[in-house]
Amino acid sequence: MRHRLRRPATVLGGLVLLGAAAACGGGEGDATATAGAGDLPVEMHVRWEVDDAFPATVTLHEPPPDQDLYEVHTYPEGEPPAVGDEIPAGILHGRHSEPTRFVALLQNEAPEAVRFWVAPHLPVPHIEEQGLLMFCLCTGEVYEVPAGGSWTRVMEFGVTRRSGLQGPLVLTHVIVRGDLAAPTPAAAQ
Repeated sequence: MRHRLRRPATVLGGLVLLGAAAACGGGEGDATATAGAGDLPVEMHVRWEVDDAFPATVTLHEPPPDQDLYEVHTYPEGEPPAVGDEIPAGILHGRHSEPTRFVALLQNEAPEAVRFWVAPHLPVPHIEEQGLLMFCLCTGEVYEVPAGGSWTRVMEFGVTRRSGLQGPLVLTHVIVRGDLAAPTPAAAQ
């Protein structure tokens, strides 16, 4: 009986290795099948959901060449933020497996500072996490935009060749005003 249990596991293990080799481009036949996949254009629509009382506007911009990924800056009222040209309609254009870098800019129109955090993004159509390349705001951090000032963060999004994406991707982020609540005892377990 022990022998019978090992055999299916061995076959399954072999199938997993074959699948991994094919997915990673292990042979010449695979290289021909995916040679042009990186040349396919990718269109990502980055959307922000905020409530009507949120006093800041959100726009996407080209990143300055001297800012690194994840870099965050705050600017007091009257100081212009260091960002490039605005990205029209928040639509990023790129290629499969080549992430597109951009800057999210929040401009606070209120006379007091605003604190916020961002819920994890929702991709539509749904793509498995292995299909997305993401370096965003969904880090469990609380951010603050100064009164009348602005705030920036360098982010990056992309889609891998394995995603199977054939049309535009919409990435929605929900911005929540205030501080994160402490986890409940049940959530911490």
